[in-house]
Amino acid sequence: MQDILSAVAEVLAERGYHGLSLDEIADRLDLTKASLYHYFPSKEVLVGACLDQLGSSLNDQLRSLVEANPGTATEQLGLLIRSQLDLIVRTRPEMARLFIQPQDWPEPYRRRTRRLREQHDAIFRAVVRRGIALGEFVVDEDVAMHNLYGAMNHVPVWFRGRRKKDLDAAAAAVASNLLRLFHPSAGPGR
Repeated sequence: MQDILSAVAEVLAERGYHGLSLDEIADRLDLTKASLYHYFPSKEVLVGACLDQLGSSLNDQLRSLVEANPGTATEQLGLLIRSQLDLIVRTRPEMARLFIQPQDWPEPYRRRTRRLREQHDAIFRAVVRRGIALGEFVVDEDVAMHNLYGAMNHVPVWFRGRRKKDLDAAAAAVASNLLRLFHPSAGPGR
């Protein structure tokens, strides 16, 4: 079943919802269309399962990362940034194309992806709010979050075509630069 959801994610990322064909999914997996219907009674159920699986998987990974690393807010945020970039550039690039870039989703999927993005945001904001409360971060939370997401969401665009093995260095540089948003006094020349 995971193979089916992965194939759906790839096709959705390549062609969007309206370009998704169950025939193409079946062909990619060397299955019959009837086999797909055995697991998923409709295209809508299949797409919903794919979005839920991708979004929940990403959010669970990030949440577990924070729980397993009880360091400072700066350390946790840096870890979240690097992990997010690894996931959307190297490990699961279809996540970036499905959740970050605007898509022409029918309304039920827009609500679903919005709910998943809100859960994702809550993970990052909890770390940022802790940093603000402890005086570790000196920022306007909303402005800093918009800058953070804008920069992270653009990495798959400018990193496209580069060697994936170079991602660790690029992600570390991006994280270092973004963390300066949260520590204004740590900027260059200060």
